[in-house]
Amino acid sequence: MQSWVPAVLFLGFCLAFARVKKSRSPAGLAKTSTATGTLTLLLGWFKVIFAFPSSACPDFRNRRPTVNFDHYESSYFPLRATCHWDNGEQKALVGAWMNPLLFTCMAVLTGCLVTMAVLAHRRYRKGHPR
Repeated sequence: MQSWVPAVLFLGFCLAFARVKKSRSPAGLAKTSTATGTLTLLLGWFKVIFAFPSSACPDFRNRRPTVNFDHYESSYFPLRATCHWDNGEQKALVGAWMNPLLFTCMAVLTGCLVTMAVLAHRRYRKGHPR
């Protein structure tokens, strides 16, 4: 699950959702961005919570010299679950596409909220002259 194929499929599904909802406005784009970001975050949390180091990070006893599991790092934000071995090898258990997609959704949501605030302020000023 380390390739970008799941990210493309995931994003395609979310964009199809946006198309069905006919979200051409900033509010619709904000809803789609929120849904995509929430699903990405939940999927990432699922991967972090259920990444058991005992099964996901095995010792490599068949190598010479033997490579032993050293430590495990995890974080819920940004999403990270990484196995480290004593020879310097690492294995990321969370897809490399999750954090960029999550932060892109947050940026799009912020931009939509700012745009909606500016448009609401313009409508307010237009209806209430000083």
